[in-house]
Amino acid sequence: MSILSELIARLSTIPDKEKRATQISEMIAVRGKLAISADVAEGLRGLSTALGAIEGLDFVEKAKQGLTVASSAANRLKIRMDGGAGFERKRVDEALTTINERLEIASSAVAKGWKALIDEQQRRFKPLADAAERASLPGADSLKASLVRLESWRDLPPGTIQQTADYLADTAGIPAAVANLGLEGKAGKFMIDASNGRAKARDLHDPEVVAFLDNYPAVWTILKVGM
Repeated sequence: MSILSELIARLSTIPDKEKRATQISEMIAVRGKLAISADVAEGLRGLSTALGAIEGLDFVEKAKQGLTVASSAANRLKIRMDGGAGFERKRVDEALTTINERLEIASSAVAKGWKALIDEQQRRFKPLADAAERASLPGADSLKASLVRLESWRDLPPGTIQQTADYLADTAGIPAAVANLGLEGKAGKFMIDASNGRAKARDLHDPEVVAFLDNYPAVWTILKVGM
């Protein structure tokens, strides 16, 4: 006989039939809620493990902290129920609230943190990709394709070690694609700065920059320079 079955059996000896039925029904409901929370926690645990292979993700640590608090609360509730210390609905509800709040905080931290990570990378490279495409630079299509692959990860972060490896391979393709644009030296720096609106007018006097613009006249139409 399981611990839960034993506890239910003990409850069945309570003289008040209506109270007994209510407590048994509530215990079964709590078991169902804990099972749902356990599934959420397991999913988050797997996600945190997969994302842990990516360096510098602060939101993963926040998720792990939330999981730790939720697990502690769940263990305390389980020990109390298994030990037959009594079924106090108020204390059970407080424990369930703590568990679910922490799981929600952890889930939100991962979802928001991950989307912010992808959006930041898009902000860094999309202006350059658009500029390179409009200027018909060699390798522009490759960079554009790399950013499309990156965007595909935005709404579904890696959930396994293999998916994390796939994501890292996709992100590694971005600097490689940038390198294939042929943007080297002062001309390369100028193009990158110009695509983000950070180039200076004085840069236009540099021989390397002038030669680059002569080779790719379409760049003139997309320049964003400051004084």
